[in-house]
Amino acid sequence: MLTSEKLTTTDVKRINKNRVFRLIHYSGKVARQELSDALDLSLPTVNQNLKLLSEEGLIEYSGNFESTGGRKAQIIMVGKSARVAVSVNLTSNGIRACLVGLTGEVIDEISLPVRIKGNDFDGNIANMVNKLIEKNSIPKKCVLGVGITVPGILDNDNKVILTAPTMGLKNYEVEKLTKGLKYKTIVINDARAHALADYWKTKRLEASKLINMRNFDEKKLVDNDYSCVYLMLNEGVGGAFLEGEKIKAGFHNRAGEIGHMTIHAKGKKCYCGHEGCFEAYVSSRNLSTDLNMTLDEFFTKLKSGDATTSKIFDEYLDNLAIGINNLYVINDSEVCICGPVADYIREYEDDLKERLIAFCPFETSASYLKFSVSTENEASLGAAIMFLIDFIASI
Repeated sequence: MLTSEKLTTTDVKRINKNRVFRLIHYSGKVARQELSDALDLSLPTVNQNLKLLSEEGLIEYSGNFESTGGRKAQIIMVGKSARVAVSVNLTSNGIRACLVGLTGEVIDEISLPVRIKGNDFDGNIANMVNKLIEKNSIPKKCVLGVGITVPGILDNDNKVILTAPTMGLKNYEVEKLTKGLKYKTIVINDARAHALADYWKTKRLEASKLINMRNFDEKKLVDNDYSCVYLMLNEGVGGAFLEGEKIKAGFHNRAGEIGHMTIHAKGKKCYCGHEGCFEAYVSSRNLSTDLNMTLDEFFTKLKSGDATTSKIFDEYLDNLAIGINNLYVINDSEVCICGPVADYIREYEDDLKERLIAFCPFETSASYLKFSVSTENEASLGAAIMFLIDFIASI
């Protein structure tokens, strides 16, 4: 039975505070009159909320805007170190830890080679995180948490990395990664983290356009109708299903293991041991290490008109189109390509779309296909951004 309840005065105050902060956050910088106009709030209400946010250390005033004929308006921004989160990325090449501010910018970072001693990271992660926080004089109360990404599959409780083939991990206990950390922690598959990071940047880019006060649609700042399948092309092939700000996990926490759907029965052998997996045909290895070259070298040869390279890439795009078409037909939503290979194949988007149109049984322009708007460095911050999303929702 549907019921409706009137909002209390306390509810209205909390909602308005969140609205004011979100607009400051997504706009980058804004004046108080713009806040009043855009949110249809009186200046006294805006000032009251600014006072509350300032007392909590969430915003700061940074100079003035250029005068438009009257008194110069103050620039209102999110406090640079108001709250932070740490993103730790584990790959086969090393560990990268980033201190991430509330607007998603990297404040500082540390990298070092992976050192697995006796099936343990020997406290490296905790040491790196503590060093970042201490070096930047961040109070413990301002640290929202530590997010760790791994290129692998975790169990339902996120307590065991069942397998991470590119790192040689199997049935690896997560507590070995988080040992020594005194903050809230999340361990997440790297493709899911990349999806959240791309969603975050997409939302910020959209919001920056919305700040044109004559065409402002506040709903888009909190719109959860967003739906997209992310396909990450790296040494392994992963993915994520994003609905609003939520990642779909599935019955066994394996939703998004796109690389292991079969596209060719009894085909090429995959890292997982099975044959014909999508990953076996479209991972970065097909265009690099399997050919004893780098991605840069492959695409340089391709652009030079090398016949062998052109044939390999033609087959690669066909296999990629088969997998993407399957995702689109099943989910009927946008499909976003991300990961290291994305930047190289972006310029072949029209060719890929032609193949998708040919494969699809429905009328389509393949306009559902898009490429990540995030750089690889930005995309790697997704585990930290999970904390930022939750915190902003709580304001």
